[in-house]
Amino acid sequence: MSRSVRALAVPEGGFQRIAVLRLSSLGDVILTLPVVHALRRAYPNARIEYWVKEEFASVVRHDPAITHVRVLERGARRLEDLVSMSAELESCDLIVDLHANSRTRVLTMRQSAPVLRLDSRRWQRARWVHARWTRPAPLPHVTERYAATVAPLGVPVDAVPRVTVPADAVEQATVTVQALASGKPCVALAPGAMHATKRWPEERWCELEAALAARGVGRVILSTAAERRALPRLAAQVAASTGASWVTDSLERCGALLGVCAAAVTHDSGLMHLAAARGTRVVALFGSTSPVLGFAPCGAGHEVISLGLPCQPCTLHGRERCPKRHFRCMMGIEVAAVRDRVTRLLES
Repeated sequence: MSRSVRALAVPEGGFQRIAVLRLSSLGDVILTLPVVHALRRAYPNARIEYWVKEEFASVVRHDPAITHVRVLERGARRLEDLVSMSAELESCDLIVDLHANSRTRVLTMRQSAPVLRLDSRRWQRARWVHARWTRPAPLPHVTERYAATVAPLGVPVDAVPRVTVPADAVEQATVTVQALASGKPCVALAPGAMHATKRWPEERWCELEAALAARGVGRVILSTAAERRALPRLAAQVAASTGASWVTDSLERCGALLGVCAAAVTHDSGLMHLAAARGTRVVALFGSTSPVLGFAPCGAGHEVISLGLPCQPCTLHGRERCPKRHFRCMMGIEVAAVRDRVTRLLES
């Protein structure tokens, strides 16, 4: 059994091997990085291992604070696989579980090392979805909740995550953006999201892309290949445009491009957090979710558009259709409002 967090004592000389567990998803992994960086500052000689699913590993692979990335491959996530993997944690003298789900509990349940485990505030978040009439208070940003996990160590945690990408990727991204923008600003557009109720309608993205093109602003559109196939009209418009390029490459490539763009327009998605963590200001569109759940883009200077309807948020993560059948949370966000927010960021 894990020792009580309250009883935790730092060994003389500090911790030597620390495991940080956050298996998914993209945005959550990014938002754990302030804790990782704080642990590195506090224990500069420690081996810090980050446990994460294969599809998100590249976002932490190049972080200088992380000694080793332990990847959970797609075909090795069954109960028996996790029990076997847990043996790798036996030599750790500290485990920081920033996921606190069933998989990380299996990984940590037999460890003798102290385990600091995230308080996910699951019931407080659910209250916003199922009992808004009780007028719950907005939740602290998730970075604050991650920081609270290591509070027993007395380790100060900076609020803003930063993602590191390879220098050659940044160089290539700079060349791409300069070619698109021809000396003018370049804006990243991220029209994808895992759940339908998080997505602004395709026709609105088409209008926004055209409006930015008319102003001579470069556009780089970032998504998965599947998201691109689901947006055929926008894909055709971008293909026919000058000053625009659609990129469906790796997270490293996307992170590099986001870091050299002047602004980004996203949904409540992993790319929203990646843009912010690369130092780019974001115009973030919230539909069925809401910033009150603690997942707004982290840092200063971002623009969040959320209509604050009585039915928002209707979900913690997203739905496949609007339960009210009107989808006003996204349909009510006008292209002019988004364009004006982008202009404000570019001018400032």
